[in-house]
Amino acid sequence: LSFLLCVVWVAALCSFIVCNVDSMLFFPSASAENYVTFALTLPDLPELSVCLWLRVEASHVDPVYRRLPTSLLLDSRWHHLCVLWSSIQGRFWHYSDHRLTSSGSNFRKGWEIPGGGSVVLGQEQDSVGGGFDASEGFAGQVAGFRVWNRVLSPPEVEGVADGRACTTSALSLDLKTEQKHLYSPGQKTPACY
Repeated sequence: LSFLLCVVWVAALCSFIVCNVDSMLFFPSASAENYVTFALTLPDLPELSVCLWLRVEASHVDPVYRRLPTSLLLDSRWHHLCVLWSSIQGRFWHYSDHRLTSSGSNFRKGWEIPGGGSVVLGQEQDSVGGGFDASEGFAGQVAGFRVWNRVLSPPEVEGVADGRACTTSALSLDLKTEQKHLYSPGQKTPACY
């Protein structure tokens, strides 16, 4: 199967579950070809917040992984996730569906994610922009993907999840504004719905 990247305008979807989302990526199957990259250069990152909506069919996941804590996300429903990290504080936070589900301290304090690199959705990178393996691919839907170069406050995380507030994405890595920077090797012309 060739890669099917769907950039979908989902205004109608907002009235159901996914709110304040303008576009969506669809990964029909896990493969080494089903991924997208943002053609942008990243700055050094001493702090980071990543939020997105995610929908995964349990049938797309190897049975070994179904026993992991992530299995709560494998129910074919939309889930909102935010992961925040601060090198300055040496802390991380993980929010799932409006709730702080885990946090930790003494994690990479004083460390910085080096600039450059690449942002890839749908695959795990073994090297910058490559080294993909079909067994590490993602199958499902991603919407409302946004990245910030700071730690969002709890009210900001709640606002993004509820669709009440859309904090400006300082890194401009959001699907709405960066569609022109998305690249998919599996299909020359993305299919749009």
